[in-house]
Amino acid sequence: MSVPAVLKDLHRLLKHLRSLKAETDLGPRVMKAQQDQLDAEKQAHADAHDTLKKQKLRQKDEEGTLKATEVRLAKLQADLNMAGSKKEFDAKTSEIAQAKVVQGELEDSILTTIGDIDERTAAGPAVEKQWKAAQAAFARFQTDAAERLARMQADQTATQAALAAKEAELPPEVRAGYARLVKTYGADGLAAVAGRSCQQCQTKLTEQQRTTLLSGKFLGCPSCGRMLYLADG
Repeated sequence: MSVPAVLKDLHRLLKHLRSLKAETDLGPRVMKAQQDQLDAEKQAHADAHDTLKKQKLRQKDEEGTLKATEVRLAKLQADLNMAGSKKEFDAKTSEIAQAKVVQGELEDSILTTIGDIDERTAAGPAVEKQWKAAQAAFARFQTDAAERLARMQADQTATQAALAAKEAELPPEVRAGYARLVKTYGADGLAAVAGRSCQQCQTKLTEQQRTTLLSGKFLGCPSCGRMLYLADG
C-alpha cells in the first residue's frame, strides 16, 4: 500500500479515536446533568410532602387560635353584660368587635388552608408517580451509559490496535515525522487533498505535487507541513 493510502487510513483511525475520546470525556458532564435533574425531582418530591405537612400544622395552629378567640369572645360578651358604666361598656364592645375581626380572618384562613390541603392531598398520587418515573428514568440512563461506555472502550481498544498495525506500514523515514506531527496536532497532523487543495490550510498544490501523491509517494504540505493524502484516492 502506498504511503498516502496508509496516511488516509491513519487519518480515519485517528479521527475516530478523537471522536471516541470526546464522547467519553462528555460522559461525566452528561451524568452530572442527569444527576442534577434527579436531585431537582427529589427536592420537588420532598417539598411537596413538607409543604403538605406544614399546611396541616398551620391548620391545627389556626384552629387552636380560633378556639381561643371564641373563648375570649364568650368572656368578653359575659363581661359586656356586666359592664357597670358606659365607658366600660364601650371598651368591651370595641374589644368584641376586634376579636370578631380576628375570628373572621382566622375562619377565612382556615378554609383556604383546608382547600390547599385537599388539593395537595389529591395531587399526592401524581407527585409519587412523577418521583418514581424520575428514578426509573435515571436508572435506565445509568444502565445505558454504562453499556455505551463499555462499547466505546472496546471500540477504542480495537481502534488503537488497528492504528498501531497501520502505523507499522509506514516507511521508517516517514514514521518519525508522522509521530512528531501526531504528537503536536493529533489527528490534524494529517490532511486530505481535495481537488488540489490541502484541507488543513487550503493551500493549492501544484500539478506536479498532486502527481507526486497520485504516484503513491509521500508529500508534506508545502505551507502547513501536514502529511497529505488524496481524499478521493
